[in-house]
Amino acid sequence: MLYINFSCPPLPHLIVGGNSLFRKGDIHERRVLNHTFDLIFVFTGALYLEENGQKFSVEPGQFLILPPDTLHKGYKPCAADTAFSWIHFYTTGSYSFSESPISYVSTKMNKHKYYKKDTFYISLPQYGTIDKSFHDVLKSLMDDISQVKIDKYQNEKLFYSSTISQIQYQQLFLKILTLFCDSNERSEEKDVAAEIYDLFTLNYQQNFTLNELAAQYAFHPAHIIRCVKNKYGISPLQLLLSIRLNKAKQLLADRDKSVNGIAASVGFSDTSYFCKQFKKATGMTPVEYRKSIAPVKSE
Repeated sequence: MLYINFSCPPLPHLIVGGNSLFRKGDIHERRVLNHTFDLIFVFTGALYLEENGQKFSVEPGQFLILPPDTLHKGYKPCAADTAFSWIHFYTTGSYSFSESPISYVSTKMNKHKYYKKDTFYISLPQYGTIDKSFHDVLKSLMDDISQVKIDKYQNEKLFYSSTISQIQYQQLFLKILTLFCDSNERSEEKDVAAEIYDLFTLNYQQNFTLNELAAQYAFHPAHIIRCVKNKYGISPLQLLLSIRLNKAKQLLADRDKSVNGIAASVGFSDTSYFCKQFKKATGMTPVEYRKSIAPVKSE
């Protein structure tokens, strides 16, 4: 993945934002934007863009940043109606490209730093995906800064006057950049959480501690908790419990298996504790649940 790293201060600034609707068969224009970054986020449909020979398929939930002074163009028409938002922005500072983001290393405050900000970096992935849970927030922010509407159905380009102050526009723009900056971290979190889910699914009979997971995935325990909670809404150990109970539900359909045996086979050494957790999760005891899914057949 390519990252665009902005050396700050100064911060990147918003030029203009807009919304576009392309019809099936429409294609993005061929152009070079001088002194302007073009950030595109697709809500529906797909855009097929080429930048300096590299092709990108930007689908719903995905974004692409096209850097200044490079040729970009559509390499094939839209296959369906495509709605997307875009932002033109720039910086008067320096920027660079790298294969990994530049991390901010905080240094201790001292009396010599009262009057000058240390250089820091905003690292934006050029291409990526925004988690679906943030799409509504992103659309609202994009709409708030939009001053241009392009509608291929109506063959019109409409321009709107500013309705808020310039400082508010820049604040909204920086909120949008924050979502794109965080997209890489969320992607990492999802990968770690998914790996832990797979680990638990294959080894649900085993017991795991948070420290063991942290050591296995080389992260701090607090980071492990945050990753799993962000993806599944529960802690790692609660996730393991949920997987065990779901497996127990499957096994309860077999009347030849005892509750004690099922409890042991899904990782519970204490049947009473298993029954307590099962009822807490389902509102029924294991025996009641078994009757509800596999009633005794009458002779």
